[in-house]
Amino acid sequence: MNVERLKSLSFFDDFTTSDMEHTSQYMSEKRYDQNSFIFMEGDIGDELYIVLSGTVEINRFDNGKKFVLSTLQEGDVFGEMSLFDGSECRSANAEVVDKAVLAAIERRNLQGLLETNPGVTYKLLTILIKRLRRANDRIHDITFLDVRTRIYKQLLCLAEEYGITLNQTIMINLRLTQQQIADMVGCTREMVSKVLTELQADHIIVVNKKRIIVKNKHLLSDKVTSF
Repeated sequence: MNVERLKSLSFFDDFTTSDMEHTSQYMSEKRYDQNSFIFMEGDIGDELYIVLSGTVEINRFDNGKKFVLSTLQEGDVFGEMSLFDGSECRSANAEVVDKAVLAAIERRNLQGLLETNPGVTYKLLTILIKRLRRANDRIHDITFLDVRTRIYKQLLCLAEEYGITLNQTIMINLRLTQQQIADMVGCTREMVSKVLTELQADHIIVVNKKRIIVKNKHLLSDKVTSF
């Protein structure tokens, strides 16, 4: 793996040059086409992945309906659960939304890396805790929030995680279809379309070529807190 390329990723922010050179020896580069699956639920998991470029969606299917658990971009890590929980089976699907390049670490190499570099262990622990919090939030939202509020909150979360500030507005740096947003919050595409239209009419957001620009984050936040 190219050390300079890895240095640009947030996962390696606290790593020294020596740490980076050591870590890169355990990694290989893999490329995936759009709409391909990196792995599927039930597959044996023997690799952890870091997104170098592109977009990867972690999802599950239930009775033919897709539920999006997370959307990952450059610097995001996934595939670690089956390497640590003992079952070795993947608990979800990893689907490529936009053509992706990944850094992959095999299970046997990861074990050696964790033994010699505590910084990797700490990073992975932080990621696992963050995902647990998100899972708890998701359960709460589906249980207690109505559909409109779930959509409002999802837009805020996306703006927080993938937002780029442009002239006092926030552009969500993901190309999202209405169906993808529906899969994230567990509702129909028609409902997402209706809510996005309402938010545009209220001058809270703008949708341009599948990119959502939040014009007034405060008003969007008020819609969540007023529930």
